[in-house]
Amino acid sequence: MCLGCGWANYRDLFVSPSKEGAGGLTRRQALGRSAAFAATAAAASSAPMFIAEAVAASDPSADIVFRNGPVYTVHGDKPWARAVAVKGKRIVFVGDEAGVRSFVGRHTRVVDLAGKMLLPGFVEGHTHPMVGAALTRGVDLQFDTRQEMLDALKAYRNKIGNVDIVRGFGWRYNAFPTTGPRKEDLDAIWPDVPVILVGIDGHGAWVNSQALALAGVTKDTKDPIPGFSYFQRDPATGEPTGFLAEPPVMLLVNNAIEPFSLEYIAGGLAEWLPKATAAGITTVFDAGIQVMPDQEGFALYSQLARKGKLPFRLIGSYYHNRPDVDPLPVIKALRREFQSEIVRASVLKLNMDGGDNAHTGVFLAPYADAPETSGEPLLPPDKFADIVRRADRDGIDIHVHCIGDRATRLTLDAIEAAIKANPPRDRRHAIAHLTLVDPEDAPRFARLGVIAQFSAQWAVPDQPWQIVTRARLGAARADNVYRIGSILRHGGVLSFGADWPAANSYSTYKPLDAIEIATTRRELGKPHAPQLPPVDEIITLDAALKAATMGPAWQLGLEREIGSIEVGKLADLVVLEKNLFEVAPHDIHKTKVVMTVMNGQVRHNQVRHK
Repeated sequence: MCLGCGWANYRDLFVSPSKEGAGGLTRRQALGRSAAFAATAAAASSAPMFIAEAVAASDPSADIVFRNGPVYTVHGDKPWARAVAVKGKRIVFVGDEAGVRSFVGRHTRVVDLAGKMLLPGFVEGHTHPMVGAALTRGVDLQFDTRQEMLDALKAYRNKIGNVDIVRGFGWRYNAFPTTGPRKEDLDAIWPDVPVILVGIDGHGAWVNSQALALAGVTKDTKDPIPGFSYFQRDPATGEPTGFLAEPPVMLLVNNAIEPFSLEYIAGGLAEWLPKATAAGITTVFDAGIQVMPDQEGFALYSQLARKGKLPFRLIGSYYHNRPDVDPLPVIKALRREFQSEIVRASVLKLNMDGGDNAHTGVFLAPYADAPETSGEPLLPPDKFADIVRRADRDGIDIHVHCIGDRATRLTLDAIEAAIKANPPRDRRHAIAHLTLVDPEDAPRFARLGVIAQFSAQWAVPDQPWQIVTRARLGAARADNVYRIGSILRHGGVLSFGADWPAANSYSTYKPLDAIEIATTRRELGKPHAPQLPPVDEIITLDAALKAATMGPAWQLGLEREIGSIEVGKLADLVVLEKNLFEVAPHDIHKTKVVMTVMNGQVRHNQVRHK
């Protein structure tokens, strides 16, 4: 029995045949906004069946017509078509060449796909546009050795000259000992200028002595959240070493020196938005604004939307990581204020744990390299469960950061208790990251209707996995991470989201990167390299595409509007230069997005049209 209401409808919607499968005869009402999905499949054959559907209109001429497919619809039992017509914001036809001709008028923009692939716009189930905009504007430190990072820092110093503060992002934990990087390396380069460099996972920072001094941090300074967010200290002297664990202490230092300004963040966002739409992103779940007050962040998004400069719709969250604050009044106030067509504050984001890099992930068994601890939850489990129960009672969906298997179990326990305590409703709770999930908990996602949200591009045997993850967890657990296939086989819903800018090894916001790695478990550009074990956690391309479109659409409660190509849905569409089903798996990430359409508007275009 499914305890999370609405789950059966999703399964009817989500399960579809493979590329070679057949269509069936399911129909849905197509005038205006979509209604509930119907699942009445009645027939099957061995070849794709293109079923034409159209919205009646006084003027049948479409604004845009895509023809000469392939069109991958991600729609239940009829995944393939040859032509699509768009009028205004919505899709008005999905079908074959003959059927679309009547939609071509004198002013219709006709796009001849000619072998290019049309599919739904990508939906990012977990990312951080404003965090990325703020953190990635400085020096890029995505290197595997300490020396490479120091060389990059020296080159950056010579390039930028005199500045008031030095920022950077992307240093990798595998380049440093378990205790993290030290301030002395930075002091040698910038003795008199504060330096704040955020780690690749977004859960740690490397600072110099000047930064600590300006923030008033000494050996007597208390940790913001002992055991979770702390100053790493020298065991002999007690002095802070320059490594900061988790966002609360990172923001404490950053904001004491120079808080991110609205202008700085807006500038970074303006640089990134065209890149996001060029990657095919048409909807985003912002899993935490963090770098500025939430109200200001949503106001900035709203301002961009009003000016037509936000190229995707934005569903946002209140990121709660302060045990001394009740998050319910905060998210309720944001929900009341920000509920436009394009920008909505909707979800309560919680953290059950941190990450294995700083031993802040919460596991069922102790760390292999720190057997005295298995990690402590950010919130006491009883307090966490109370927040979940009250949020669920009030119709608020939660989205929970979980790295360790105990963190995931505690979260599933809290959700199950909330479902039992509260009246039935259409729930869309999600658990993010899921580095390690105990096999006993894998079936619970489907049973409870909890969405499994993965950053699938992390599922590779890169150096951080080889050096850090295996040291922290031991070989047996490290060889069983990112069980994407297991949760899918148990009937769970998958939702992909890059978590940009956070990463294990390299930072990416591109959905095609995650789609490829979900089907290979190999590093990009290394087709003959080893695969991340267990290899049977690979999923099919069909499943990966759904996890990048319909899965996160369902997560966000937008499945009636986006996530698939259907008549009546919003025209969020992506054209790829090649049909992914005809591309070698290791070349998926190389495939260019040549057109992105959101709400019927072309936001990115490299396609010639008639």
